[in-house]
Amino acid sequence: MAAIPQKSILIVDDAQTNITLLEALLCREYQVLSATDGPTAIEIATGELPPDMILLDVMMPKMNGFQVCEALKDNPRTQNIPILFVTGMIDEDDERKGLELGAVDYITKPFNPFIVRSRVNNHMELKQHRDHLEELVSERTDQLREGYVDTVNRLTMAAEYKDKNTGTHIQRISHYCRELALLQGLGEEYAKIISIAAPMHDIGKISIPDAILLKTSPLTDQEWEVMREHPKTGARILSGSSSPYLEMAKDIAASHHERWDGSGYPDGRKEADIPVAARIMTLGDQYDALRSRRPYKPPLGHTEVIDIMTRGDGRTEPEHFDPQLLELFVEHQHRFAELFEQASVEFF
Repeated sequence: MAAIPQKSILIVDDAQTNITLLEALLCREYQVLSATDGPTAIEIATGELPPDMILLDVMMPKMNGFQVCEALKDNPRTQNIPILFVTGMIDEDDERKGLELGAVDYITKPFNPFIVRSRVNNHMELKQHRDHLEELVSERTDQLREGYVDTVNRLTMAAEYKDKNTGTHIQRISHYCRELALLQGLGEEYAKIISIAAPMHDIGKISIPDAILLKTSPLTDQEWEVMREHPKTGARILSGSSSPYLEMAKDIAASHHERWDGSGYPDGRKEADIPVAARIMTLGDQYDALRSRRPYKPPLGHTEVIDIMTRGDGRTEPEHFDPQLLELFVEHQHRFAELFEQASVEFF
């Protein structure tokens, strides 16, 4: 049976004698690391194996303990590490300042072995309980996410019954949107949400008669009126939920046919008035539509599609797209070409 790895404690003090004393008190139960100044402590704490707890001297050269604590609490990788200040003198103002910065306790010099061990053990036990709680929350979040993904799959299956090409289309759209969100710097969580929300963009088309949806000849003005209703229908279907996935899906469904220059539908929204998720969706959706076979058109090659999106062809114009997103798309166009070819990859 594998041994349970020791919890680690980083002791930060400019006096080596204090480090030696604390190490002697704690080394039987914990792996002890040490640093004699703030910059070194930050380097160790942000390394590959962050410590489970930090005992931090207040009065140090280069950076005092408060500055080190503030830097660690500002870093997402280290902000949850419990910090206990170690000091030989403390007043109410200093204590309040330390706690406001995020420290959990103080240990005073000269060291009382019983108090040091008790406070360290108590806060280490609290950290273990908190970490366990976070694991449970994360596990529950994953279960909820799986439930939303299942909802997405079931909703989008409705469109597949009408158009056999829709299945691979919605898969590619999910990938395009995730890639563009990451390139735009919106973060991994946003990218994950939009990859789940994007496939629901055309859910409103379930209200459109097959005679219009699958028509191979140009639509009449009356048929276009019906077709242009699907964004609002989709938004109504998806509205009223507190789920971040369905909330974003509603924004995408409502505005994915809006255009940067205001020439889109259903509301003629333009520029920043269009939600970012819908702007991302518009670009990915148009690329995929041009590259795909439709009842009314043959598929186009990647190079020809990029040329149309950047130069225009009378129907699709570069002014339709968020210029920053279009620039990113063109710069990384090889990636989107790859995603189109990988249509059979299972997404969810």
